[in-house]
Amino acid sequence: METQSLQSSIMRRVYYSYVVSIFSHSMFWQGLFLSVATLLLAKWLHVASIMDNFLSVPVGGAPQYVYNSFVGALTNGEFLTALTLVLASGVAISAGYKLMQGIAPRMQMLSRI
Repeated sequence: METQSLQSSIMRRVYYSYVVSIFSHSMFWQGLFLSVATLLLAKWLHVASIMDNFLSVPVGGAPQYVYNSFVGALTNGEFLTALTLVLASGVAISAGYKLMQGIAPRMQMLSRI
């Protein structure tokens, strides 16, 4: 009976350490934040109207349109939407950078083969 108790105690510690390792990983929190930000932005913004408006802008005017839309959102009191968009963009860039840091050495190794 003691070996069963010992094995159970060891496995419980293994499971706890696994859960702690998952929660302490930065990509977990970035993925969680991006999914929540996506849900919030989908609830607050109508994607079809954004795409229609964005496609109606000439190609060269797209950066100015994005800037004016963002400033317009801030001046019209949609601060939470703008803040969520800025934070989600920052997290997405950070996650992409970390993923590329992990992939780049593998790509260089494959190019040598």
